[in-house]
Amino acid sequence: MAEVNSPAQGAIQSQGVVTLESSYTRGQIDGALALSEYVLSTGFQSASGETVPLDAVEVIQGTAVKLGILATGDGTAPQPGRSISAADWNDLERAYYRLAVFASPVTAETLDATRAITSISDESETWWNRLIGNSPALRFTRRFSFVTIVIAVAILTGECLVYYWGLDPDTTRYAWERNLAQILLPWGYGALGSCAYLLRSAHYFIYQRCFDLRRKPEYFNRVLLGAISGGAIILFVDYLVDSDSGDTLHLSSAALGFVAGYSTDFLFNTIERIVAAIFPRDNSDLNPKQQVGRKAALPKNQDRDGSPDEGNKKPEEEN
Repeated sequence: MAEVNSPAQGAIQSQGVVTLESSYTRGQIDGALALSEYVLSTGFQSASGETVPLDAVEVIQGTAVKLGILATGDGTAPQPGRSISAADWNDLERAYYRLAVFASPVTAETLDATRAITSISDESETWWNRLIGNSPALRFTRRFSFVTIVIAVAILTGECLVYYWGLDPDTTRYAWERNLAQILLPWGYGALGSCAYLLRSAHYFIYQRCFDLRRKPEYFNRVLLGAISGGAIILFVDYLVDSDSGDTLHLSSAALGFVAGYSTDFLFNTIERIVAAIFPRDNSDLNPKQQVGRKAALPKNQDRDGSPDEGNKKPEEEN
């Protein structure tokens, strides 16, 4: 069989068989087995209520038996010389794909990142692992918690300094420092609000076994975005209005900064409303889908710019 240029290159031998000599082959088998074990042991159901595709699980486990992985009991020392045909391997790949689509957003990678979260710690676990976390996801969240604590300490220090400088009888002595601290504090509260939101989300994802380590940069970008939102929101908003009762909620700049950091969409929605109020939107501001929807909503006797269509006038109207 000719060699195929694919990620599994090296797994398919010249005789047309697949062995565990390739790291890709072993990774796919381990990932498929881990995912099938998870959906079976937890009774996982999709968002639409679908149950586990047992035929896909049978293919995966049957392939593992053929390769000698399940036969050994622990899956760490497969019997040498075992192989499967290329057709069997393709069946495994298709079954793995079906199972991955079913279990999404849980994947083999997220299960590996949260592998120690739901397992019972053994006595051989070191105190250091218990301190920093016994899984990649938990270690990341604890480092992120440290960042949150640093931001909170910086805010607390700033508040204490503003209070201390305000006690000085000479109001001009620390005026520059006090004004600078008061300007920076909403930025810090915005960063703290974003950290609170991200920690809450991260622990939920860990519990659901769908924490994806590839999204770590988004967490730190969200902190920066939250700080910017906290500092900028006070330029646009002085108070909030309760949508249910209509009551006006007067908030301090620090509280507004925290709210804007916790929900960055709050700032962008505010800016969108201001832009819509100041600058009228024409058809060129819409994306293609919005333009199509607007054209479809126009009456038949109007053209695209909203003026009456002269071609649709009746002859008696022209007179």
